[in-house]
Amino acid sequence: MADIKNIVSFGCSWTYGDELLDPDLEAQNIPSHYTQNDSYRLDHCYTGIIAKQNNLTQENLAFPGSSLQSMQWNLMWWLNNHTEEYIKQSIILVGLTDESRVSWYDPNHDRGRDDPEWNNYLHAQWLAGAGPNVDDGWFELRKYYVAMSDCKELHKLNYDTTTTMFDGIGARYNIPVVQFNVLANTECNLPTFYNFNIREIVGDNYCKGGHPNELGHSNIATEITKILNHSKILT
Repeated sequence: MADIKNIVSFGCSWTYGDELLDPDLEAQNIPSHYTQNDSYRLDHCYTGIIAKQNNLTQENLAFPGSSLQSMQWNLMWWLNNHTEEYIKQSIILVGLTDESRVSWYDPNHDRGRDDPEWNNYLHAQWLAGAGPNVDDGWFELRKYYVAMSDCKELHKLNYDTTTTMFDGIGARYNIPVVQFNVLANTECNLPTFYNFNIREIVGDNYCKGGHPNELGHSNIATEITKILNHSKILT
């Protein structure tokens, strides 16, 4: 295994660091997902904490509302946009989100200046609070999807496909992968899956909107660090 230099994370809003907000920006009513807050958010999310403690570069490819499928798409983007040397020097952290979530690739998605280049998706989770800029067709697509396709068997398939894909990438490049449930409820017996109760780890340390606060992320980072140390990945 090559020397580890990078830590890369995939997941939804919990891994992204939603609601982690610089107090100075909060006083100005600037939301946590604005780019002005990126430095604070990335420094205080669990990926950033582990990166700083171990002098690693951080690459956070999580995003609010993400589904397991969009996590797969982000993994493919990551593989296609980095050298093999970089990949082999990376740890992958996978915060598995709700198995029932769904995303669609939107070829007309306007990322604007703030969205990362890998974000070309419309997440069904966004539709509940969507503004007038979201085409009505996405709402209709969501209705048809729920009526005609959504089921427990598909949720399990989403989970199995995602966990197997990340596990396979770890084996292919001989790099450490740590998968764990954040919002998912399924389990698997893959060697890269670690079964711990993340809500017990976070404890009572939540922001108003239900995401872990700074201490909650610190607790998650401590738990993952135990795994990495036990596996002799960081020692």
